[in-house]
Amino acid sequence: MANLRDIKRRIKSVRNTSQITKAMQMVASAKMRRAQELALKGRAYISALANVLSHLQSAIQEGSSPLMQRREQGRTLVLVINTDKGLCGALNANLLREVLSRCPEDADYVTLGSKLRSTLSRLGRRVTHGFSVSDGMQEGELKPVFELLREGFEQGRYNRVIVAYQKFINVMVQRPQVAELLPVTPEELLQVAEQDELEDSDNSNFLLEPSPRELLGSILPLYVTNLLVQMVLEGKASEQSARMVAMKSATENAKSLIGELTLEYNKARQTQITNELLEITTAMKAME
Repeated sequence: MANLRDIKRRIKSVRNTSQITKAMQMVASAKMRRAQELALKGRAYISALANVLSHLQSAIQEGSSPLMQRREQGRTLVLVINTDKGLCGALNANLLREVLSRCPEDADYVTLGSKLRSTLSRLGRRVTHGFSVSDGMQEGELKPVFELLREGFEQGRYNRVIVAYQKFINVMVQRPQVAELLPVTPEELLQVAEQDELEDSDNSNFLLEPSPRELLGSILPLYVTNLLVQMVLEGKASEQSARMVAMKSATENAKSLIGELTLEYNKARQTQITNELLEITTAMKAME
């Protein structure tokens, strides 16, 4: 009987776990739809900004803005956009592997999300700052992060700023990316602008007011800020997608385990009943 009680206890425990993972799957699914919608809309906006800036290349030169200046001296700053919560499969592990293979060891590291903060420190990477943002992220939450990156670059402490994040491909695929945020290069602007084909754009009739230099001073910080926001949105969409898939897999595994435990319980119960019948039969024969 003790064995049967243990099996029933395990079945109840696994069933309760499956209810929790099912609820987490539904929550992640709802958050994923919102995050996916924001990430996809943000791509078009970034491409439009890059398209405007690409038209300024004939009127300005590289290095005209502090955000475009190249420096030989200085350290590298790496911003790692990871998650604050777990239960999202191998999402953070894949990002960490990409960071360790592509980012310099002597760089300064800033984490946006807490899951990889202690891991990077334990692996010998110098983590100088740590930030967190909510699931329903507002652009204002990233202001301290952007100010830290911008001031460090403009003041010459860093010669470049790199961002490591998860790019949202689809619900099943999230791809770790390592991209250079600063300095902004003309090649990067053209590449981003080409990602969104604008059929109605006409380079010859593109009118710029006021002067290209003034436009650059106002649009370029806006572009860098929104590019950082877009990277965070990609990470949020990837996180919720990975969590939904992980919780769905956990729920299915729990159901499979419940079936196996139920079969084991039935076999044990059948064996017990058979033994009881044998004992009764043996006792009846002994009384004859």
